[in-house]
Amino acid sequence: MTGPLPPEVSLSALGPRTRIGTGGQGTVYALTEDPRWVYKEYATRFVDDVDVTTLNRFVRLTAGAGPDAETLLGLAAWPTAIVRKEGVVRGFLMPRVPDRFRVRIQLPRGPDTVLAQVQYLLNSDDYLLDRGLHIDDRMRLELLRDTGEALTLLHRLGICVGDLSPNNLLFSLDSRPRCYFIDCDAMRLHGDSVLAQAETPEWHVPDADAEELATPATDAYKFGLLAVRLFAGDQQTRDPQAARPRLDRHLVTLAGRSLDPAPHLRPAPQQWSDALERSIRRTPPTAPPQRAATAPNGPEPTRPGTVRPDPVRRVVPASAMAVARPAGQGWGLAVAALAAVAVLAGLLSGNDDSPGRPYPTRPVLPTGLLGQPSYPPLPTGIPGLTRPTGGAAGATRYPGLPLRTGLDLEKLLPLAKPCLFTDVRVGSGLNRTSARTKSSVVAVRGFLCGINTDSPRLDDRSRTQLARAATLTKNGPFPVATIIGIRTATDGNPQVNVVFDPDGAGSSSGCWRSRLSLVTDDDGYGVGSLSAPTRSYCP
Repeated sequence: MTGPLPPEVSLSALGPRTRIGTGGQGTVYALTEDPRWVYKEYATRFVDDVDVTTLNRFVRLTAGAGPDAETLLGLAAWPTAIVRKEGVVRGFLMPRVPDRFRVRIQLPRGPDTVLAQVQYLLNSDDYLLDRGLHIDDRMRLELLRDTGEALTLLHRLGICVGDLSPNNLLFSLDSRPRCYFIDCDAMRLHGDSVLAQAETPEWHVPDADAEELATPATDAYKFGLLAVRLFAGDQQTRDPQAARPRLDRHLVTLAGRSLDPAPHLRPAPQQWSDALERSIRRTPPTAPPQRAATAPNGPEPTRPGTVRPDPVRRVVPASAMAVARPAGQGWGLAVAALAAVAVLAGLLSGNDDSPGRPYPTRPVLPTGLLGQPSYPPLPTGIPGLTRPTGGAAGATRYPGLPLRTGLDLEKLLPLAKPCLFTDVRVGSGLNRTSARTKSSVVAVRGFLCGINTDSPRLDDRSRTQLARAATLTKNGPFPVATIIGIRTATDGNPQVNVVFDPDGAGSSSGCWRSRLSLVTDDDGYGVGSLSAPTRSYCP
């Protein structure tokens, strides 16, 4: 594969490839015919959990973000094309890590060139000297400044890193020190994730059960943690005073505020900018220290390219409060009417997914970033380009509820109208034939009927959950709900990303999105809880 990159390619079009790394979620391969790209293939156990709609939004982000998108491609191995095998999404292509973010290091087994992971820098001066790494305090400050600027850009684009740790952050010390992010599919885009969020051990937020992951506040916390550990030379400390001997007192204060347990009190990375600039001006560079050759000693950080440690936790909503569902609430009449209409009408409606937008030309990387590849314009199609098959919009049609009959249903059954005249659709790229998807559709349909009749069916009927459901009820009714992503939580139950459309026509705005966490009940699945509804694009 030597031509420009389309937004979706077939695995067979990639040509020969060589495995270059294995992680907890999959394997990374170098493309023999085109060294600009590498291919990440998800492990089999994760394939069904990939939120294809969100991954597609990752790929298309750089098409509409202007100059910021160009910068993004220079600081992160961002997904640039979805890879399908026989129609199933198996992984994605991303830029190969530039050579400047690799480093020659003296390891106990001998010298080697490895990814320049920031974890190497979070050690004592003796350790760095033994490894042949020279980094003075000015370099540390400049690296911290560049990381803060990168986080500011990501947040402006609606991206949260989430698992910000020294395992997926690289450094370059040539010219001005810079950072580079890898494992970008683990990030969160406008509140959605390709796979469930996770945290690296020792890099978790303080209250792992109460705080939502992958938000600007969690990124701010981990940025403060990075500052402390970078200057303390310690992989585990959370004490800002541990960095005090080498870090400006104003920056120590900022680090302390960033590590505040209260998310709303943490300063954003951009609020570090002025203090970092002042400290850089006051900190002169120093010459590399000299030491007689000795065998390297001290603990060795996790080797780049090895399997990442198991995350501290997966993002799972708080456990649902086990309470019996209230009887009545208008459900008996609605269900009876629904059954009667199904017998009378016997009609099924199909999905009507809107066609995908053409993929615009990809920008070229800024010339100021040394050693970065240039990304050519994308064609409208090349051999090996695959698209979803099925309905007119390229998505398999999924049957819904009867929407039209020869009878005046609105007059005959006025109380059942909010439930009868609704449709649950399944977004493109999801497996509509799986039992999990079919069960999720049934659960979402029941919940949709509930919020349209002001009687939401929730296992967790806490004040917070009822308030979230009331937000949807207030902005409804919703004739259409579209499932745009399904993943499996650690308890084995599905978590379903749903967009609620008040117009039912896929208008450009006015939709609401929420993540429904399903629980097992007597009928299959019901909705246990939901995330706070937010304004969303309409599918």
